[in-house]
Amino acid sequence: MIKCIFFLFLISQVAIAQKKKKTSVGPGGGSIELSPLELRATTNDFFYKFERTITESADSIIKLSTNPLIDKEALIWKMNAIPIANVAIYNSDAFLGYIDVSVFTYQMKLYFENGAGKNLFGDHQMIAIHALNILWEDLLNIGRNLVPDNDISEGTKIVTDFAQQHPLKSSYFVRQSTIPLMTKIQNVEKVTFKKIAVDMSQNLDEMRTQISSYMVMMPKQVHWETELLLNNTLTNPNLTNRFDSLADLTERMVAVMESTPEFIENQRIASFQDIRGEREAVLQAISQERALVLDEIKKERTIVLEELNKQLTFQREATFQDLTTLSHQSIELVSNKMENMIDKLYWRTVYMIAILLVLLFIGFIIFKKK
Repeated sequence: MIKCIFFLFLISQVAIAQKKKKTSVGPGGGSIELSPLELRATTNDFFYKFERTITESADSIIKLSTNPLIDKEALIWKMNAIPIANVAIYNSDAFLGYIDVSVFTYQMKLYFENGAGKNLFGDHQMIAIHALNILWEDLLNIGRNLVPDNDISEGTKIVTDFAQQHPLKSSYFVRQSTIPLMTKIQNVEKVTFKKIAVDMSQNLDEMRTQISSYMVMMPKQVHWETELLLNNTLTNPNLTNRFDSLADLTERMVAVMESTPEFIENQRIASFQDIRGEREAVLQAISQERALVLDEIKKERTIVLEELNKQLTFQREATFQDLTTLSHQSIELVSNKMENMIDKLYWRTVYMIAILLVLLFIGFIIFKKK
């Protein structure tokens, strides 16, 4: 019976915890119901749109351009921007992730409009700017849904001011932390996030979503890294000089072909040896880079698995601790109730015995009088 009461109580508490949501209060004085899971789902959708938009824009620049340097810069753009956005948006706090990716998007917008990267894509610069304008407007729409009156002008100013004060200097996108902005924006926009119960499944869902996005991007990242390696290899001055020397050697071979067959044969063998050497060097470099990329993938996988194991251990220990506390409380409550019931039964028995004795005494007196 005690076990049944305990399990019914536990199930009711879990159901109540899952129905709780966060309340957000905006400058208009109204209130809205905001679930952290809803905000996380919205930012997840935005990340996939961010990845597709940046990839399509960079590929369009590469397709339209005839300049190898512009092609290289477009490849570096998508190769660096998407992983940084992935790290920013999948912060442990959904609101902080939204703020961080908003700052990064606006920093890139300034970088390509009038910053250090304003001439990276030549005549195709507007493709990148247009893509970032679309992403920035999507982020503003997400922010407007966080407050009842849809007015985020003050919070937007904080983000844009921070981005202007900390501009991007290169396509490697070295950035400063945006954690202090979260408190400022919450105070300005009067958005409050109250503590709610989060069960293990919610944490696992968030981690599963982050790992899924990471695994989706990993093959593309490896492909882009390999493509950049090949471009750097083909544009290497040392290799270019070797190719030029091979061309000169071929011309000399044609000039003496009719008079010196043996010399031609020797030159042909030497040429093939040079080509084979260059080919082996290129293949060796690609193999080394591939090994490095695989090592990094293994390290990242190990880190993710360790973090997942830590989260599972922590959640399991917390669950056992809560169950132990609830068990002790239930046992103590039942014990107190049983003591009260025993006390009442004892005194009722005493009363009944006393009444019986009185009745016997009266009966004895009546019998004696007769």
